Amino acid sequence: MTAARRTAAAVLLLLALGCALRLVNWRGAPPGPWVDEALALRAARAAAAGSAPLVGTSPLQPPDAGFVNSWLTNPSLLALSAIDRAAGGGIASVRAMSILPALVLLFALVALAAEATDRRPFPLLVASLLGASSSWLLVTGRWGWNAVATSAVATLAAWLALRALRTGSVPSAVLSGGLLGASFWGYVAAWALLPLPPLVLGAALLARDGSAGARLRVRVAAAGLAAFLLVLAPLALHYAAHPQRAFARTSELSAAREGAGGVLPALGRNAAAYARLFAVGGDPNERHGDPSRPPLPVAVTGLALLAAADGFRRPGAARLLAAAAGLYLGAALLAVEGSANAYRAVHAAPFLVVLAALGAERLAGLPGAARRTLATATLSVVLLASSALDAAGFLRWLSSPRLYGAFGGPERDLADAVAAELAAGGPADVLLGPGAARNTFVVDALLQDPRSPAPAIRQGPGPAALRWVPSRDVLFADETTAEAVAAARELGASAVAAGGALAGRPGWSLWRVPGAQAAAAGRAVLDRFPLVPARANGNFEVSEEGLFTFASRGGLEATLDGGVVFDASRPAGALTARLSPGRHELSVRRLAPGASLRVTGPDGFVLPAP
Repeated sequence: MTAARRTAAAVLLLLALGCALRLVNWRGAPPGPWVDEALALRAARAAAAGSAPLVGTSPLQPPDAGFVNSWLTNPSLLALSAIDRAAGGGIASVRAMSILPALVLLFALVALAAEATDRRPFPLLVASLLGASSSWLLVTGRWGWNAVATSAVATLAAWLALRALRTGSVPSAVLSGGLLGASFWGYVAAWALLPLPPLVLGAALLARDGSAGARLRVRVAAAGLAAFLLVLAPLALHYAAHPQRAFARTSELSAAREGAGGVLPALGRNAAAYARLFAVGGDPNERHGDPSRPPLPVAVTGLALLAAADGFRRPGAARLLAAAAGLYLGAALLAVEGSANAYRAVHAAPFLVVLAALGAERLAGLPGAARRTLATATLSVVLLASSALDAAGFLRWLSSPRLYGAFGGPERDLADAVAAELAAGGPADVLLGPGAARNTFVVDALLQDPRSPAPAIRQGPGPAALRWVPSRDVLFADETTAEAVAAARELGASAVAAGGALAGRPGWSLWRVPGAQAAAAGRAVLDRFPLVPARANGNFEVSEEGLFTFASRGGLEATLDGGVVFDASRPAGALTARLSPGRHELSVRRLAPGASLRVTGPDGFVLPAP
């Protein structure tokens, strides 16, 4: 076997290792979804239902959140919906939305390393090893869906950029620029690379010496920049029309925001925090990894710094990699939080890993040719040990009991118990009491059909206060308290399951209420309200008879089917009405900027109001 084939076989073995680590216990760890994963699935299902324009953004937060600090692009939501449908929903969809991009990122990282190292065995194998075993990438690859997908696309763009600059391929440059532009439609941190394509073109222009090769490099860089701007332009125009969406999250975290204590002091504190993060300790947020470990082994960080310093002294692949990593890390510094945030800087990880491989090659050559073999062997042992410890740290993180609460373990168990009871005991409506889950959307995302944006569950105070008349049994879940148990038993409910206890929380109980008793309880509630019949034409669709609550914020005038709900003399408050199925006429006139009407349907979820 030739040396090239041995290297290829070793790289494939390391890729297999990386895939195995990304897939180990994929269904069970982390125990459940992080709430943003559940909200993203909800937003993706709504976008796929056709309610969102292709070029635009949708809020991550649900209507009843009362705020929006994160807007997701609709193309990214449609891609997420495709993954959701292919996975079939439930925890499989939650995992697929992060693990699939993580696998693409791994292969993109190795492709980038092969191009950056010109397939030299030692640095290529080092990059493959570090990329396969990096706990930073492994942890984020279990839940970081949007950031991981964005990083994968940006890494593919960097690979094609290096290839285009080496070969003079204009098509590769166009594809690279297009992919980099596409990455900006993902996680907001992608915008950190906005200066990179112009910088590449500027460097090519400055390096012109009249040769054909220099002119070709200018054409390649210009083609990449043009493709980048073409793909980015629709999103840039959308954000120009909706600047509040562009800056919703960044203005909340910016070092320049009010209360940050001044830009320079805030940046100084951030720099010190990130220096500690990479040198001696981890991110205290347990979702981001082991709080006692840096995101990269210290030896890897040191080698990456060596390669970056070397790259800025002379042209080459390291210069582009260092620029990308530096822009990502610089953007992370601009966001002020209580501590350094490993997740916010994770986009730099693929570039730092490849830089570390180049740094290892550079360090091995410093003692001279006579000692190169010994230096390479010593570095290999150090990096193998660092890699093994890093992977072991990830496996310990997967099994940490702290993740049960950090990743919605109680909500996952409740959703599993509901699914098991529906399969064993027959169809039923699912009603969650206020204490059943810390976030109802986590349970709903796990139970919802990926082809439908309609909620799979209902929210309400209990089976004796239903807002609709059930036509079948009701599965009722609430926290395990004497009041909840008494309410369920009063309607002849039978206990199904219990669990979800956390420190300071009693956990949940699940009950099945027979359909006849549930229907009687619901009818008794509805009969206390007069029925408002539907009209022939209207703008407010009601799919089932039930109670709807209209609540105003900020002052407005509203009429429902010709009747006044809110007027100038009563600009705020709440009103509950029993509506028949069909189309109702709801009109709203806002009396003050920011005024809004909040409509809660029989399922307990807030509906989009006209």
